[in-house]
Amino acid sequence: MSDFIPSIEPVRDASLGFGLLPRFVCWWVRGPLWRLQEDYVFRLSGRRCMTVCPALTFRVPKGYEFDKASIPPFFWGTPFNYIPDGLCLLPALEHDFLCDLLTGGSAWLLDELGALPECPPARMIHEHFRLRLHECGVRAPKAEAMGRAVAALGPQGWAWPWVKALTGGFVLTLGWWFLNR
Repeated sequence: MSDFIPSIEPVRDASLGFGLLPRFVCWWVRGPLWRLQEDYVFRLSGRRCMTVCPALTFRVPKGYEFDKASIPPFFWGTPFNYIPDGLCLLPALEHDFLCDLLTGGSAWLLDELGALPECPPARMIHEHFRLRLHECGVRAPKAEAMGRAVAALGPQGWAWPWVKALTGGFVLTLGWWFLNR
């Protein structure tokens, strides 16, 4: 793994109400956003990842915008302290990029890369995030908790069918509609 930390710049700060008001109720509530100032190259982490797809190296293009893992501000303070900053920067950038590929990417990303690279399965993406948190020096309990949360609630996470079933799909459908309009 590279120790190279790319230059990033803030694009926007979190809006008033971020973390307190759900986005499917208040569409104007937006979280913070950052932009990559230079290309960043990384490779999948972990024995299982390397066994399944040993040659998968990814280039995140300059100008890529990401939100550093979408950690709800509810978890930022005491007792959780899961601020998506510092040691979490590279794992969050890599995870956001891989999740973009997993969900089909954007027109901008396709234009920048020419063609979208082969994307690993969701389970491998979330495992890569957890392993990278450990590699970057995040405390083990925090890395495990963040890794489990992403595996459950990240794109194609194992908990989505359960959450959808328990809510009748209404809240998720309404939330998805507001997030993507």
